[in-house]
Order: sequence, then structure tokens, then C-alpha cells
Amino acid sequence: MKKIVLISCVSKKLDKKSTAEKIYISSLFKKNLSYAKTLAPDLILILSAKHGILRLNEEIEPYDKTLNKMDKKESEEWAESVLTQLKKIADLNNDRFIFLAGNNYRQNLLSEIKNYEIPMEGLKIGKQLKWLTDNLMENNCSKLHRLFNECKHHSIPYNEEEIPNNGIYILFEENEFAHDGKRIVRIGTHTGKDQLKSRIKQHFLSKNKDRSIFRKNIGRAILNSKKDDFLEQWEWDLTTRANKDKYSDLLDKEKQIITENKVTEYMQSKFSFAVFEVKEKDNRMLFESRIISTVSNCSECGGNENWLGNQSPKEKIRKSGLWLVNELWKQSISENELNQLTKIVKNTDY
Repeated sequence: MKKIVLISCVSKKLDKKSTAEKIYISSLFKKNLSYAKTLAPDLILILSAKHGILRLNEEIEPYDKTLNKMDKKESEEWAESVLTQLKKIADLNNDRFIFLAGNNYRQNLLSEIKNYEIPMEGLKIGKQLKWLTDNLMENNCSKLHRLFNECKHHSIPYNEEEIPNNGIYILFEENEFAHDGKRIVRIGTHTGKDQLKSRIKQHFLSKNKDRSIFRKNIGRAILNSKKDDFLEQWEWDLTTRANKDKYSDLLDKEKQIITENKVTEYMQSKFSFAVFEVKEKDNRMLFESRIISTVSNCSECGGNENWLGNQSPKEKIRKSGLWLVNELWKQSISENELNQLTKIVKNTDY
């Protein structure tokens, strides 16, 4: 017997093509989805007025259609289509269905489904939001956001004496919010000993995208947003002598300087960061990975519709809402690890 959660679509959507998980942006939908994930179901499906049922990873265009404006015949025809779709992937007699959907979306389905629950039956939208808030256990991503929002935040220019030699940095970006605070948009560290200060300089101060993948990704998004042909040259890695010789006569050096300056301007004006000390390399790598995975696994985290990362040619950046492509969607931080991390952060002098 499978556990299947059905969530109704909403009218508030992104204005561009996206996955079903991301395209619906109302508070009610986001909370429904977060609650659904806490149930650890076998499957989460969206009841769409236009598409019938949608899996979270299906890409769709925005649309303007709702069951609330359909007459009885149209609603019944929609329900029949949904049931046909459901029968192909579920057992309507034995599987357990949990409806996080309004009455118009479920009323013509229930007669054919034998085992179902309606946790918020009879509640209006305001009370549904309260019920979801009360029943959503504060997840570890929320705890991480609160922890790092309470840290001191640095911006350019910053006092280098306030940066530890070894540690982890947490980046926030202007106009990006999650969990009632600034949204984490990047997590980073360093492998070499005593290299945190130089790593931050490479990102914010050194105008060399080949020494900072973060800078390279910002430049990619800026260039891609303008459909700029220089993006091809921006991808060239000029760190080796062989590549410098190979591309020297081909590179538009003036455009390279202009783009590096745009990246620097954007980064210095849009980002702030928190830092905390972690002396041991293995611990730095572990906590970096766990924080990245926790944030990328969180349904409440993601870039707003105007986030520059949405213009990135890198799908992982667009999908995760993070300026990262590694350590995404892996093992989230455990309660024990979170407790250890909290002690480290609280005890840091930076």
C-alpha cells in the first residue's frame, strides 16, 4: 500500500516555464508541499485544473485555469480524467490518499477512492494556513537559517581581522528571503590550511573568474540574461599557460575586463556573508556538504522570480536556488550534527 499526497494547484504562479514544484508560489501551496514532505509519502501529486495530475518534476508553462470557475459538467469531466490518470499509477482501492486540496478539487474523486484522509476538511484558507503552520515541525533548514541570520553579517568593505583563518562562510543575497529571514544562497569553505581569508578575497576582490567558480557563475548568469555572445569566451579557462597561448589572440580582452567589473560590482553590492571558525578540514568539508544539502532539499528555499540565478545556464543553479552545483540534494544535516554545528557557531568569536 502506497501513501500518496494530492495537493491542489493555485492561481499564483511564476510567469515563465518551470517545474510543477516551483511554478506555484502562493504561501498555501508552499506550506502544503512542505507538510506533504514531512509525511514521507511514496508520491506527491498536484491536482491541476489544466493538466489533471502533475508530478513535482514535470515542467509546465504558466496557465490561467481553475476548477472554481468550472460548471458541474466540466468539473465531472475533469475528475474522470484525473481518475483515469491515477489508475495508471496507483491502486484506488488499497493505496492511502491524503488530500491537501479544496473541496472543488476532491469532491468528484472521493467516490472512487476507498482509503483517504482530508486533514483540513472544512477549514477556510486562513485557518488552513494556521493549521499548516502549527503542524509543520520546524525543519532543520529553518533552524540553520535562524542560526546564521543571528550571526554577524559582513559586507564589502569588511574588516579582515573579523574573518577566521579556517572556517565556513554563509552567503546571503539582496531581496532573497526564506524562513522569515535572509535566504542562504551559497555555502563555501576551503581545503588548504589558513585559506578562508584568501578565498573570500578571490570571490569579492580579485577580478579573476578562473580563481573563483562563484565569480564565473555570476558572470555566466549576467551574460546569459543579456544573450551575450561573450558567454562562450567567458567559459574559457585561462589558468594554464597552454590555454593562455591558445586563446590569447581570440579573447576580447576589453569585454573580459568589462565583465569582471560587472561581476565585482554585483557581488560587492548584492551579497553579505556570515563566517564561523572550523579548524579541522574534515569537519569543514562535512558541515559544508550537510548545509548545502539541507538547503537544497528544502521546498521553502528557492530563488524569487527576479533572482539572477534564474538566468544561469547551469540547470543545477536554477533548480536549487543556490550559487552551487556540487553537494546538492545529498544527505541533510542530522539533529546530532546540527547540535554540534550550533555549538561551533555560537562559540565562534567572528
